[in-house]
Amino acid sequence: MTVTIHDTGATRVVEIAGEQHGFYGIVQHSRFETPYSRETLAALLAVKGEMWLRDEIVRAEDPAYVQEPLRCQFARFGWEIAGRRVLDFGCGCGGSTLCLARLGAASVTGVEPRPEFVAAARLRARDSGLTGRVAFEHLPDTTRLPFDDGSFDAVVMNAVVEHIPPADRPAHLAEVWRAIAAGGRLFIGETPNRLWPQDYHTTGLWGVPYLPLGLARRYAIARGRAPAGATSAWLLSEGIRGGSYWEIARALGPNAVCLNRVQRDDVARFWARALAKPGQSVGRLTLKSSLYAVHRLLDRILLRPLGIPAVAFLPELSLCFTKGQN
Repeated sequence: MTVTIHDTGATRVVEIAGEQHGFYGIVQHSRFETPYSRETLAALLAVKGEMWLRDEIVRAEDPAYVQEPLRCQFARFGWEIAGRRVLDFGCGCGGSTLCLARLGAASVTGVEPRPEFVAAARLRARDSGLTGRVAFEHLPDTTRLPFDDGSFDAVVMNAVVEHIPPADRPAHLAEVWRAIAAGGRLFIGETPNRLWPQDYHTTGLWGVPYLPLGLARRYAIARGRAPAGATSAWLLSEGIRGGSYWEIARALGPNAVCLNRVQRDDVARFWARALAKPGQSVGRLTLKSSLYAVHRLLDRILLRPLGIPAVAFLPELSLCFTKGQN
């Protein structure tokens, strides 16, 4: 795999030859234009590698990847980001942080335990002209945030929860919740659901979420879905253990109100996307339509009376909690 960078004045053209990831799937070759400097591109390449460079750049530069889903999530729960103070928890190389600023936040603070990611994020913000509205903090221990209680109007945890070892999640979630002001919001997105039978995030294997971690590790290695020397700790950091609605709600405590329980549109939203996928056979569409009907009935006669949001049983958790008074 090779990466070539061509200067074109104010922008760079990046050409990557070889198999690589991206928002639109695996491709063998890509060529795209970016405003990032050579210094920033070199920093992103060093931390992400050739396989993920395109994906990392597209995360911030293609609004359809991260920015538009975030905007839709805010609108869905009736929250306006304009003028707000936002914490981007587990910001990585800053792609989501830049998206939040572009959506209108007054200020966005990204926190991240890996210093090389923070360094790349700061270069990225500089090149994007957003250094006045975004800031990045390197925090080796993200269970202790250097912010006063109620410092933020909202916290975004986008594709983060699954990368925290399950035993450590309550402490992280409680600390995040402390930093949110009364009436503020916690948005959790792109987190695979531990209750879903397929681990689509890390190994792509069915049954893995229900197996003990050691057995899941051996199974993934045997199927060629994890490196031969993969450890359980490495697989946890890669996100093999998704989250659950109950795990998150318990960690936040009694003054956390899940707005998914009020909105009640999770089933319709999920199945609308599933049924709209192109190229499906008549048989597959018929099966999905039947499952949609069953899921809708289950939500109406069981989940709603019990106060359980339907998203608790969907493949991916997209949750919004609002903070009441203690």
